[in-house]
Amino acid sequence: MNKKDIFSDFLKQHFPERAAELLPGFQLYLDELYAINAQVNLVSRQMVKEDYWQYHFLDSLLIFKCMDLVGGKALDFGTGGGLPGIPVKLVRPEMDMTLLDSVGKKAKCLDHIIDALRLKNCSAVWSRLEDYAKAMPGNRFDYILCRSVRMEPAFFEPMFKLLKSDGKAIFYKAHQAEDVTVLPGIKVFDVSREELGKRQIIIAPKRSFEMYLKNRKLG
Repeated sequence: MNKKDIFSDFLKQHFPERAAELLPGFQLYLDELYAINAQVNLVSRQMVKEDYWQYHFLDSLLIFKCMDLVGGKALDFGTGGGLPGIPVKLVRPEMDMTLLDSVGKKAKCLDHIIDALRLKNCSAVWSRLEDYAKAMPGNRFDYILCRSVRMEPAFFEPMFKLLKSDGKAIFYKAHQAEDVTVLPGIKVFDVSREELGKRQIIIAPKRSFEMYLKNRKLG
């Protein structure tokens, strides 16, 4: 079975009524992302095009094995080539998606991809997380997605500020997760697959950041 078929089977399992109509959007995303990546390094250039189906698109949708994201506002922090934000947006078009990256040329490339895919309520923002949190109103997002950034303690306060009171941060991890397991009250889900190897989804409610920041001040 080729990589696209593996991805298609995942769509059929988790989105059975819409799987066939979702595939063309992902094919267009693949073509745009692969072409742009030859000019601006958004994802690893060592990966062959077919592998995007598995290691980028399927991997991005593993969150749906442990929770159902429906509606609301999401921030994809450290989005790079739009991962996982654009795959999540494609299967949940009703979501309001903000793609945040600290590299201006990446954000500009994402503007092109958003236009090519005709995604509504989806925008790319060029900013550091800390600066974005200072500039934006607090309690803004239902979800913060993070797939490719190693967490630093300095990120936790702006994430706390940006999350709504019942908001959650969603971290995609493989073997190394010590940067987020320092947060109290997290939930860890094993979403490993034979084709991808070890994979974890770690969900941290806003309360986790509040407790972490409080404990750090007390310490």
